[in-house]
Amino acid sequence: MPKFNKPKVNQPKVNKSKVNKSKVDDRPAQSQSLPSQSELPPVQLDETIVAGRRPKPLNDFQRLLAEVTELRAGFDPEMLAHLEKNIPFNTKQFETKISKILGSKNIDFSLENSVKYLDYIKQNIQLPCHVTGIEEFEWEEEYTMGSGSRKEYARLKKTQPSYTDRFTINRLEDLVVQEEGIFVEVQRISDRQKFMLPLSELESVDVISRNNQLLDDYAVWFLNY
Repeated sequence: MPKFNKPKVNQPKVNKSKVNKSKVDDRPAQSQSLPSQSELPPVQLDETIVAGRRPKPLNDFQRLLAEVTELRAGFDPEMLAHLEKNIPFNTKQFETKISKILGSKNIDFSLENSVKYLDYIKQNIQLPCHVTGIEEFEWEEEYTMGSGSRKEYARLKKTQPSYTDRFTINRLEDLVVQEEGIFVEVQRISDRQKFMLPLSELESVDVISRNNQLLDDYAVWFLNY
């Protein structure tokens, strides 16, 4: 049974600011006398009269719709990315899915199965598809994990694709390489430069789209079978 190494997802760190409660005291100092009633500013009362019937209380269904609307207004799709690590991976269910995709019980990575997987992705991907790198591309490792110059790294990123860039897949090429699997032509959003990249190194920017699961399944299959 193969071990699964899910593609790494860079998750942003959130630093919560701390408040020193000992320094916050809204109470008046005991040495200061409180202002007399005559010294307090006058309070203006709102004398506006609202005519008409009082609104009826919301029923359960109306209240649910209101709550859903509020949730959708402040919903951040990337919040779902943090839940992924808590979902157990079902190996049997995954292998059954891949077997259906390839139309065979043999789900090992091969050139023939890669061609079949390409046909499946072509039929199911939603274009345009916005993607980014799962982790550093091979050429970047010298600079992100080695002793490469930061200045040189910044210069090369202008002409080389970086895992921090965002790209658009406008179409899938009929290109499958024996050891690298499916390749796709992408266009960098920032400067519209085009590159050919392995599909296994890309993930969808939209974590709740159908493309997210489609690309994730392919990457897991490529890396582990």
